Amino acid sequence: MGWFANLRLSWHRKKLLQHLERQQQRSAKGQVSWSSAKRIGILFNASEPDMRKQVLQYAERLRSQKKQVQLLGFLPQQQEGQEYAFPVFTAKDIDWLYRPKGEAADTFRNEPFDILLDLSLSEDISRAYLCALSSASLKVGPSTELTYAYDLMIEVPASAGLKGFIPNMESLLDKTNRKNEPAQLPS
Repeated sequence: MGWFANLRLSWHRKKLLQHLERQQQRSAKGQVSWSSAKRIGILFNASEPDMRKQVLQYAERLRSQKKQVQLLGFLPQQQEGQEYAFPVFTAKDIDWLYRPKGEAADTFRNEPFDILLDLSLSEDISRAYLCALSSASLKVGPSTELTYAYDLMIEVPASAGLKGFIPNMESLLDKTNRKNEPAQLPS
């Protein structure tokens, strides 16, 4: 990596840390469980048609469970005249410090989700930045070196893909912050 790229990454980290410090001072996150979560945000890489289809099907399944779902897809470049069933941000919406900008990214980042799911399954500094600064109560994503972005990271084999990630994520989330009844002594 050249000196200019290293400089960009250094400034990116500095700005991110400044934002995270301010965010920590004013945020008071409450506990959230999978069963009680009503507002779900899903961030994903929309460049592959198969991934888009899987994410849209998953969003519909969550909606059928009475959850409000908001999607944001990332596209390296948007095709002329192409319409999507969800808002997108593109490489053009990422500034030189790798920060997502634009209306779609800003709206998504400021939305008070109960749970934010990054279903991208790959490491990306711009999507991690968006997750890290999100107003979500719980941020869930793939296991990467960008640990600052998520409250919970889930590791699945790369070969499992989204079809392996979603069930593992739901199973784990279903077991966390669950209200259990205390054990009863036999009489």
